[in-house]
Amino acid sequence: MVGAVRMIVALIRRALGDRSASVAPIVAILAPTLILLGLGGADAAIGVDVKNDLQNANDAAALAVAHAVLANPNTTEASLKATAQAVLNSDFKGAAPTITAFHVCAPVQNDCSMNGTTLPSDTVTLQTSAQAMCTLCLSGGTSKTVAASSQTTIGFSKTMQINIVMDSSASMIVGSTTTDVNTIATWVSANWNSVKPLDPAPCYNGTTSSCSGRNSTNKNTSDNPPCAFACHDEGSNTTTADIAMGLTNAHAAGATTRFDVMTSAATQLINYVASLATSNTLLAKNTYVFNVLSFDQTLHTYGTSNMTSTKALTAVSSVSPGLDTWLSQDMTSLISTVGSSGTGASTSSPLKFVILVTDGLQSDRNDNWCSNEVADTTGWGYVNTINPGNSTVCLNTSNDYAGPISASQCQSLKNNGVVLAVLETPYVPLTGQTPNLGSYERTVRTIIYPGGPTSSSVISAALQACASTGYYFQATSSSQIATGFLQLTNQFLEHSTYISQ
Repeated sequence: MVGAVRMIVALIRRALGDRSASVAPIVAILAPTLILLGLGGADAAIGVDVKNDLQNANDAAALAVAHAVLANPNTTEASLKATAQAVLNSDFKGAAPTITAFHVCAPVQNDCSMNGTTLPSDTVTLQTSAQAMCTLCLSGGTSKTVAASSQTTIGFSKTMQINIVMDSSASMIVGSTTTDVNTIATWVSANWNSVKPLDPAPCYNGTTSSCSGRNSTNKNTSDNPPCAFACHDEGSNTTTADIAMGLTNAHAAGATTRFDVMTSAATQLINYVASLATSNTLLAKNTYVFNVLSFDQTLHTYGTSNMTSTKALTAVSSVSPGLDTWLSQDMTSLISTVGSSGTGASTSSPLKFVILVTDGLQSDRNDNWCSNEVADTTGWGYVNTINPGNSTVCLNTSNDYAGPISASQCQSLKNNGVVLAVLETPYVPLTGQTPNLGSYERTVRTIIYPGGPTSSSVISAALQACASTGYYFQATSSSQIATGFLQLTNQFLEHSTYISQ
């Protein structure tokens, strides 16, 4: 506004500087008009800015109310109006806007009339006003009123497909808590011959003398207890059946694994959505279908496509643990299996949601124990107590092992309109196989934290980037896995609200 006035004054001064007899009188006559026009233009620009700001805040408030109705359809209209006012106060830059009209046309609130007009079902109508400062207010005062209006559609009566995709690789049969890890380790130490019948029990406890009397083939210093995997491993030939036996052994030890917590949380999620579909007045209008999948060396599907909650529960109960994590191949299959999201109009065209539960680390057992080792320069500072001075890390060149999830593959899913949620269960390298000796744990550490023990996890960063915006959750405890399932899915159930007017 000040700039506009300065420009007009400058024009007048230049005109007054003209010595022509006819110019000065004309300028003297027009100057007030020019100034008024300049002030009016500046006021108009300010008014447009304030109105745009108010409209944006109004849209955000109306959407927030629609989300609140979805979350709890029994919320009173007074409480919903308070929610709208709070968002307006937060998002609008000026003094708090005034709500001039507020109507929630939904089954519980049933406020569906405005000025004699019947409002559409399942909508929120919000109108507000605010003040824009002005220097030339024709109606008097120092400000003028601007207004905004929004109508949001609450996205009910949709078909929503929930794809539960679980990491079923061997790393998921680790104990779910420190207590569970220790329980498994204690059990393995006491049952070594049944767990690894072809391997001599470990003897190394810090000194090579503890292995005296054994020859070089049966010293077994690298498979040191406490071993936190209760898998049945005959020699180096571990199979998927051995991993399944490991889960049985963990249960025999009285421990709960991350696999147990994950499948239990999936069951809880399905029951939760099923209860919403029957007890929630508004969400009951939606149709929910489920697909249950898991991945290790391949992508596995359980049950049929687009199952009811009852069949989905049966499908989850049949998921079994596998061996390696071949993320690249698994993601390629997942992209093809899930396909593109639809409009939500029918089961053949559902809105699609994928909740991917994983530690995010690609793994191939055949490459875990690689023979190419180089000096440790990663910041971990390993010291090889068996062969002092030989501190090395595994150098893998096959690209089949130890890498994060592919950003481009995640993007392909999202480009298909799929809402992609990622629930990370961080991989924590175990100390059962000492990193000074065991190639696997030593190398895993350098892949996840390449800058050493205080650096950030590249796996976590990749998983966060993989998820749709706002759909990443890291579960650092077993209880958080269930929380993450529910929180991410709730977010999807509420995401179909939109501005209709």
